Amino acid sequence: MSERIGFYIRTRKYGWMSNFHPAKQVVDGIEYSSNEHYYQSQKAKDEQVRSWIASAPKPYHAMKAGRALRSNEMRPGWAEAKVGVMLTGLRAKFSQNPELRQALIDTGDAEIFENSPTDKFWGGALPNSSNLLGELLMQVRLEIIQEAGGKQWIRQRE
Repeated sequence: MSERIGFYIRTRKYGWMSNFHPAKQVVDGIEYSSNEHYYQSQKAKDEQVRSWIASAPKPYHAMKAGRALRSNEMRPGWAEAKVGVMLTGLRAKFSQNPELRQALIDTGDAEIFENSPTDKFWGGALPNSSNLLGELLMQVRLEIIQEAGGKQWIRQRE
């Protein structure tokens, strides 16, 4: 990998990678305004709460509602499921929005990381961060390229 691309919701050039970026996506027949809406809604055990979060006015509201859920309000096994849920949402976001799919492909072989000032789990900017969101974005990028028949490009970068 030659370049490192950091993104965060406030960044102009790569802000489209953020879960807060408005990008309609449909998962299991439900339309979400952003990946944040999808991800946060999946935390809720109660279907009405899940539906409200999914239709929250803005990604920020979805985030606040999802983070406000108490452990007894969260779906069982959330801690084990959350990375898979995020991956499902990212696959939907980038497969259903052609301009975002192309923008992700155009990042080439760059390392992607969320430049979060606080998040060590999803982010990749702080010491000892996991960069799971960046890792999942790179995985989705690779899957998209492979599906498009770009296997030669992938072999060249290895």
